[in-house]
Amino acid sequence: MDIYEIKSDYDVFKFFVFKQGSSSNYLNYEGQKLGDNWIPLEFEIFKEKGKKKERKRKEKGKKKDKRFEDFDALCYFDGILIVNNNLKEILEANYSEKVEILPVNMDRGPYYFINVTNKIKSIKNVDKMSSDEIMEMVRNNRYVFDLQTVKNESIFRDSKMSSSYFVTDFFINLMNNNQIKGLRYEKVGHAE
Repeated sequence: MDIYEIKSDYDVFKFFVFKQGSSSNYLNYEGQKLGDNWIPLEFEIFKEKGKKKERKRKEKGKKKDKRFEDFDALCYFDGILIVNNNLKEILEANYSEKVEILPVNMDRGPYYFINVTNKIKSIKNVDKMSSDEIMEMVRNNRYVFDLQTVKNESIFRDSKMSSSYFVTDFFINLMNNNQIKGLRYEKVGHAE
């Protein structure tokens, strides 16, 4: 059984960045419920900035950014999954017990942060690994997951490696069957 990490499809779709001047403690999100203390993240579509003359000069020799803005979802970083209303409804219908859906502020209409609260001890022997072994596992995408723990899961965080959202083929098929745009899935390991 293969396990994947959710990523953004930056080659095809544009992406969000934090609005200038906004602040967040997103690095502390580890699968705990956030609703009671939630302060919405503030995002905007990334656009190159600069003086008009300099930009015009540079654009003459530079290709225009042809990436699409009509995505349903993207990952700002690992563990920061942002979705539109359509995908929010799909996630509510399929994963209401495993995710918390929280609003974000942006000028493009309603978008939501998906906080995966399904936190399980999924990576085999991670407690016995040295820091160097863990870094090598992450760097080389050679995670080994416990099949008994993950066989009935489709989206989860690991209790030790909690910043990443892991998914299985079931989740990917659900996204593909609903023609969700903006995500890609990077194989990071397997379950045995």
